[in-house]
Amino acid sequence: MVVRAVPLADSSTDVPAGSSWPGRMRHVATFGLGGDAAVVALAGFLVRGGIALLALPGVVLPSIIGVAGAVGISSFAIDGSPTARLFMIVTVAIGAALVWLAVAGFVGSLVDVWLIEAAVDRELPAGRRRTMPEAGLVMDLVAIRGITLLPLTAALAWAGTRVYSAAYAELITPSNLVVPIFVRVIESAADAVVAIVAAWLVTETIAALAVRRMVLAGDGAWTAIVGALLHVARRPVSTVLTLVTWTSVSVLATAAAMAATATAFGWCLFAARIADPIAMTLGVGPLATTRDFRPVVFGLAALVLTAAWLAGAAISGIASAWRSAAWTSEVADSLSRRSAGHDAAGAPAEFPAPATTED
Repeated sequence: MVVRAVPLADSSTDVPAGSSWPGRMRHVATFGLGGDAAVVALAGFLVRGGIALLALPGVVLPSIIGVAGAVGISSFAIDGSPTARLFMIVTVAIGAALVWLAVAGFVGSLVDVWLIEAAVDRELPAGRRRTMPEAGLVMDLVAIRGITLLPLTAALAWAGTRVYSAAYAELITPSNLVVPIFVRVIESAADAVVAIVAAWLVTETIAALAVRRMVLAGDGAWTAIVGALLHVARRPVSTVLTLVTWTSVSVLATAAAMAATATAFGWCLFAARIADPIAMTLGVGPLATTRDFRPVVFGLAALVLTAAWLAGAAISGIASAWRSAAWTSEVADSLSRRSAGHDAAGAPAEFPAPATTED
């Protein structure tokens, strides 16, 4: 298997390794504002679940009766306990989720390699395109993502029972009918939500560091994961700063996109439900004609919805590109310091300089 690492020592390297964290982050903030980086980052964001987040504001949640009709009344026994039919439905859903995770892992790994190389070397010579990574490298990146997802999977398995119990209790004996049920469920199972968020942040951090160690330094899967853990131990401050800063940027960008889409979708619903005609007279004198402008109002609302969705996708892509470049800068700075014979604390180098390796 051939593992190609991006040479950080190359003269074309555009990552300001060795500078302060604020200096590197200012450099990161210019990434994704030009070229194809934001588009590629958006593709990775969408395939990894972003499409569901951006589409969620336009989805009308079904009622309890609607859910029961879709799932089937035979999915629950008379006492509320799940039946074999429900387990079959859950099994099919899990299988579909696993297929989606496999596709997302493969496409997301291709996107990761592209963004890492683009962040390290932003100036691509005219007429040359970035080459496709080797299949072995992509599969190793998928393996890293799969391994680092195990803690999150365990957290989801534990939290699932808590959320199910809270949801079932709210359906049987609602605590407050004024508050939406999903808010009540989150309040009742707050510990489960906190556990899921904490596990997601940890796994995302380790995966981001490990993936970049594999691409930049040519580490194997397990070596990259161990290196990511050591990276957190050696550089806790910069790692936490990178995580908090750019995760917050991504969350805020996605929240803004969802809010804009939800508002525009609300306008579309309002325009579609106008019962009385909106009469408007066009022309003068005998040439005047009166038309119902409800279709025009709905068309304008749909146009606003489209613009809101595209704008939301754009800012989500830019935020994803920034987050990727920030983690690439973090790992590149660490590798450059250690390859020079010291890390931020002055310890001797333990990792070789990034180079192309062949097995």
